[in-house]
Amino acid sequence: MAQPLTFQALPSREHVLSSAENFVLYVLFEAIAEGGGGARLPLNLGVVLDRSGSMYDERRLEFVVEAVKFLIDNLNPDDQVTIVAFADKAQVLTSGAATDKAGAKRAIDDIDLLEIGGGTQMALGMRAAIDEVRKNLTPQRLNRVLVLTDGQTYEEMACVDLVRQNPDIQFSAMGVGVEFNEKLLMRIAQDSGGKYHFIGDSAEIPTIFEDELTGLRAVSVRNGRIDLVLSQGVQIREAFRASPEIYALGEPLVGADRRISYQVGDLEAGIPASVLVTLVLPPRKPGAVRIAQTGFHYQVPGSDEQAVSADVTIDYTLDRALTSKVNSRVMNLVDQVSIAKLQTKAEEELKAGNVDRATRLLSNAIQGTQRLGNVKATQALTGLMDQIQQTQSLQGKAAKTTLLNAQAVVRKTQMLDPKMLEEMKQQ
Repeated sequence: MAQPLTFQALPSREHVLSSAENFVLYVLFEAIAEGGGGARLPLNLGVVLDRSGSMYDERRLEFVVEAVKFLIDNLNPDDQVTIVAFADKAQVLTSGAATDKAGAKRAIDDIDLLEIGGGTQMALGMRAAIDEVRKNLTPQRLNRVLVLTDGQTYEEMACVDLVRQNPDIQFSAMGVGVEFNEKLLMRIAQDSGGKYHFIGDSAEIPTIFEDELTGLRAVSVRNGRIDLVLSQGVQIREAFRASPEIYALGEPLVGADRRISYQVGDLEAGIPASVLVTLVLPPRKPGAVRIAQTGFHYQVPGSDEQAVSADVTIDYTLDRALTSKVNSRVMNLVDQVSIAKLQTKAEEELKAGNVDRATRLLSNAIQGTQRLGNVKATQALTGLMDQIQQTQSLQGKAAKTTLLNAQAVVRKTQMLDPKMLEEMKQQ
């Protein structure tokens, strides 16, 4: 029986110098799910919609109604869907099997008639959707909540707590405009294995909903988890999710058994799910050494948890010519992660009032994107630096839009074309 996925552990180099000093090594752990072989899982969706007063700006609510109607039209009868609107209060508009599509669309048409206030209590909307989703919660469904907002919400930690308390549900977060808290929405998505979307133009809302639905239909492997056991003396410095988006995975928590796990969630067919770790290797004499053991745990629809394992082995050598050979694909992702770190650091420096330092960091990031040939990221970061030089801050709608766009572009992993990948395999 063919494996439903491939999993590999790729070190940045296979040979390291045998010396009296520690050595820094990058290792990419990557799983890619196959498509077309498994059964499609029915959906169990909660859709949480901001209906605060600001949603009437720029026709946002109109585009939301259009997007949700598209979603309803494209659900199957065995899918479950709950639609919740929130402002100062939350109200369930419709909930149940996606059979009465006309009724569900009538409910969304009446969203502007609801007496729920004009504020932003996102946690109330999330909680109402979670309660409905949990009524149909089962491993035989894809359980996801989509959250859309355009503003700052009260009780932000309540939103984070709801995600933490419901680890069997994934949350995708969509921010419209520039007034929402992008850090909160990013955390909601990252902590649950969902997706974060910045929507600068309200007209893009239907497209984002379509992308979400397409991604859910493409899920063929569920609940992916990378387990890593470090050999004695090997230390982990940092870890990043490297694809399909780039973000830090927090302070590594390595127990006494030298084991650490990274949740990567559901895998869409053909889309790599990877984690990039920075390891510090101790000095050793020449020879082959296993520096870590790794395993990828997952489920396919209708089966129990499965796992595939691999060893990470490095050859310590005195031959400097061998140590100069690197895995170009891994180093490309290392560069992309480094650019994302520079952009984040530049933002922090700017908030602290260090404009010159922020622009220097952005300049370094732009040099990196140019070297990689990432035109879109180069344009986004150049636009951000121009805004900073003009305003000396990120105040104002244009500046904030530029920042949010740069964040979104830099976070999205640049996938290499097949020809380049083939060339890298031959190196």
